Amino acid sequence: MQQSDVLTHLGLTALANHLPSGLAILDTEFKYLFINPTLADFNGCPVSDHLHQHVADVLPQMAGTILPMLRKVRDSGIALVNFELTPGASTSANHWFGSYLPVKDEQQQVVAIAVIASNQTREMEIQQHRQQDLKRLKQVLDNMFAFVGILQPDGTLLDANAPPLVQAGLSLEDVQGKKFWDCFWWSHSNADTELIEAACRRAAQGHTSRFDVQVQMKDGVIIIDFMMAPVFDEFGVVQFLVPSGIDITRRKRSEQALQESESRFRKVFDSAADALIAVNAEGEITLANKRAVQMFGYAPEELLGKPVDLLVPSQASPNHHKHRSGFMQHPTSRPMAQRQELFAQRKDGSLVPVEIGLTYLEQDPKAAVLATVTDVTLAVQSKQHLQNIIDEKTSLLHERELLLKEIHHRVKNNLQIVSSLLNLRSNNASPELKDLLLDSQLRIRTMALTHQLLYEQKNFSLIPLGAYLCQLCQLIRQSIAGMDSVSFDTGAIDNSLQLPLSQAIPCGLLATEILTNSIKHAFTVDQPGQIYIRLQQEQEHYLLEIGDNGRIKQDFEPGKGRSLGMQLIPAFLAQLGARFELVKSEGTHYRIQFVPDPGSNSE
Repeated sequence: MQQSDVLTHLGLTALANHLPSGLAILDTEFKYLFINPTLADFNGCPVSDHLHQHVADVLPQMAGTILPMLRKVRDSGIALVNFELTPGASTSANHWFGSYLPVKDEQQQVVAIAVIASNQTREMEIQQHRQQDLKRLKQVLDNMFAFVGILQPDGTLLDANAPPLVQAGLSLEDVQGKKFWDCFWWSHSNADTELIEAACRRAAQGHTSRFDVQVQMKDGVIIIDFMMAPVFDEFGVVQFLVPSGIDITRRKRSEQALQESESRFRKVFDSAADALIAVNAEGEITLANKRAVQMFGYAPEELLGKPVDLLVPSQASPNHHKHRSGFMQHPTSRPMAQRQELFAQRKDGSLVPVEIGLTYLEQDPKAAVLATVTDVTLAVQSKQHLQNIIDEKTSLLHERELLLKEIHHRVKNNLQIVSSLLNLRSNNASPELKDLLLDSQLRIRTMALTHQLLYEQKNFSLIPLGAYLCQLCQLIRQSIAGMDSVSFDTGAIDNSLQLPLSQAIPCGLLATEILTNSIKHAFTVDQPGQIYIRLQQEQEHYLLEIGDNGRIKQDFEPGKGRSLGMQLIPAFLAQLGARFELVKSEGTHYRIQFVPDPGSNSE
């Protein structure tokens, strides 16, 4: 026997030994040339007990039945197929069917008989198991949320699980036998119909397709993750097409909502007037808006993934890493540049003054910190311009103060010169004229006193009224002879009250006339007396009270009489805008009430 024949024999033997059916080869004398384990078990003895043994010796109880059949096949050359076999020594209750097939040579002479026996009970059990498996698979598919179907290679629907039928309000009979793309599920869109048909044609050619597609259901359209896959037989030929799908409507809508939210965020982010830069924990830029791109002169791809130190001036860069590390160890949202000016560096190396706010973003690995960078170039320029204006105005104000101080000083000196001239004139004047000159000199010195007070303080618009009245008493004491017996009580003066110059002069002249009148007419020569001055604020009014404990002159009334002082008092009251009250009891008492101009204030 050639080597190829040996290999063929060994291969056929190995194949026969693994067949589920029984197989034996008998010679024309009905002796076993070959038998596989399946048929040997059916006969009730090992394979070795069969070889070269006669059938009647191996199966004596069946010899009377099978020998005539074997002779008929050998002598006629005609096969006997699918006859029922009764097991020999086997106690199995299985049903077996046998076939005797003549093996002929080239001259068509029978040289051997092939015996084939199949266990029909086992085949039925396998079929039943297969049916049960299919039933269980169908139950599983019907209880799945996924959509599964079975199509012929031409796209005709053979079966579908329950979910796509129930949700579409269909029965299997409504779609069975139809082309898959002509079913109700795709009736909403011609484009989707064409897409499904194309997927069926690709699957028939052995290709799998997968895409998202909309499906018509009774309550509306849903979105599924759809797959069309071919199923091959043992020869690699497409036997079925299997469409399947998973409802992803919620996921798609969530994705769409997320995309819309991201789009809105990006619009707001890019519309911000300030530069916004997101930095991760490693100090890398992960996000930058359009203003940041414009401010620093970089393209977006030149910023993303780069260290934020890229935007820090070179002289500050060595310390910036340390500051950033310290911030990440104790992150807080905070503004910067509160105590120092900050600068950022553009791509071209130029510096821009900025203010930076840091917002810590918790539990965000891509953006640990959001930096808000504001270009304050215009603000710095405006600040510098404003500072220049302030410096200029300060200089002008200082010059104005010096000028006003000089004016008040010169006015005071000029009034003192006039007072000195009047004093010189009074030396050779008659007693009557001397008194008139003395009164005029006192009035002039009263006005000079206001300018002296303005000259001595920094505020050139307000007079400290309390100090003014106290100094006025000293001035009168020095100007009028015989004042040793008259004392002034100024303890009830509120020294915090002030008056503008426009009211201070008439108020001082008014007080001068009243005080002079009291000194001249309330007391006799060498008669002890006291004059009091009180100044208080009552709500919005100032109350000035001047009185004496001297004699009462019954015919005395301001504005009446020939005295110039009495005639001037109403004019001064009018200039002051004051209400006047005269009380004659245990002396003469004057109550003067007026409202200070808005320019005045109290400390």
